[in-house]
Amino acid sequence: MRELAPGATVNDVVLAVCAGGLRRYLDMQGELPEASLVAATPLAVRGERETAGSASFSWVRLELGTNIADPLQRLVAVQGTISSSTVMAQAVSARELTGRAQHPPSAAIAVTSKMLRSASALLGDWSPLANCAITNVPGPRVPLYLHGARLSYLSAIMPIADGMGLVFSVTSYSDMLIISFTACYEQVPDPQVLAQCLRDSFQEYLALVRPAAPRQPRAPVARMPRKVVAARPTAQRRKGAGLPQASRQSR
Repeated sequence: MRELAPGATVNDVVLAVCAGGLRRYLDMQGELPEASLVAATPLAVRGERETAGSASFSWVRLELGTNIADPLQRLVAVQGTISSSTVMAQAVSARELTGRAQHPPSAAIAVTSKMLRSASALLGDWSPLANCAITNVPGPRVPLYLHGARLSYLSAIMPIADGMGLVFSVTSYSDMLIISFTACYEQVPDPQVLAQCLRDSFQEYLALVRPAAPRQPRAPVARMPRKVVAARPTAQRRKGAGLPQASRQSR
């Protein structure tokens, strides 16, 4: 992907995938706006008063480029929006955030939940912060086990409130990246459709970096020569043939 969009990061691709899923979903509903949707992203940033082992959090409003149909151009637009943000320059990476706490997923969820509730309470339902929120919940990079059973999947359920009815949570765990969402039923009455739109958006970007395998030409099928069968002469029946012997004798 970096060859197609130089300088693109994993965060850029995740935002572009979410944007593509939202675009597909709204287009299917006939409600795709001409202007781009805006996502609110809480980020851990370095501050002047930062204490050891802690980080302050700040909101970043980003245009997702949902008004761009081409997936590559959408990724470039998202990348340009993120690179121009002054707050993003101070952002703490997911790897660094993971090493700052003993239980990073629960800590990140708790902080993000508090920020969502605070933002909704301050803004009220008349002035939404953004169309949706996208938050990163970094998890352990090694697999976890419980009594010998391996934890195979890890996702987060984020809170929704007035003015914020759709929240995407991006969870990392053991070299995996899971995108899940929590939505208000009134805003997204068919979440399974939105989930499929996210999968289709991911496959769209996957097809950009994974070229289709060339089709192998089929080997010509050898035709067997037709076997000519000579027609057999049909014997003509004599008049009266097949009748009982007694019927051919004259009285």
